[in-house]
Amino acid sequence: MEFSRGYISSTDVVSKLSLRTWWGLLLVLPLSVKLTRFIVNRTSWSPNTITVVGIGLRLSTAALFLWATPLSLIIGALTYIAAYVCDCTDGTVARLTGKTSEFGRYLDHVADLLGDILILLVLASAQNLISMPWIWAMVFMHVVECYISYMTGFALKQHHGEMGNFVLFRWFNLYRQWWFRRNLKSFLSFSDYTALVFVLFPLLGLPALGLIIGFWLLLVVVLYTVLSTFVSLHTSVKQFP
Repeated sequence: MEFSRGYISSTDVVSKLSLRTWWGLLLVLPLSVKLTRFIVNRTSWSPNTITVVGIGLRLSTAALFLWATPLSLIIGALTYIAAYVCDCTDGTVARLTGKTSEFGRYLDHVADLLGDILILLVLASAQNLISMPWIWAMVFMHVVECYISYMTGFALKQHHGEMGNFVLFRWFNLYRQWWFRRNLKSFLSFSDYTALVFVLFPLLGLPALGLIIGFWLLLVVVLYTVLSTFVSLHTSVKQFP
């Protein structure tokens, strides 16, 4: 359904949101709803324009993290929050205005992937951790998580699972659907990991510690994403993770 320009309410915006992340629910969602209403009601911005703004903000975050002063880390963390607000807004604007496209979806995924990898490598370099094997393992996990998220969306449209009665899958789906009914991710997500590494620990002035903890959190997130995707592909539940 496409809404008429000038009549988009907060309820309309919330009805078009994708599954919400836990940290997004606490901080980003209120900002994203206000920004979405402003863009749809008062501008002619396209969803891809919002994505490009988000790209610029991610590049600014990388530059600030490279500087690596206490102030630049704080500003960089705040800039990343702004980038994530854009990331939560472009898809919602597309659905509200009927301007969804495969190109836009692809641009959003690639921009997020490359931008976050750049920020990760810059942050690691500034902390003299760029040569650590686990940093490059994190880069690999970034790619894996993005690939799973992008490709599974297509696969679920065409695949009808036949293992919904398997007891472990059934219990797992009962757990996930409790969260899905509330439009929430069923576990910590990739965005919760980036909030920890690119926002919380830079704000605390502890980016190196954030990278170390972030490695283990990212590993757990990717493993859960693999599990949740596998169950979705083999049952009738079409949401993940």
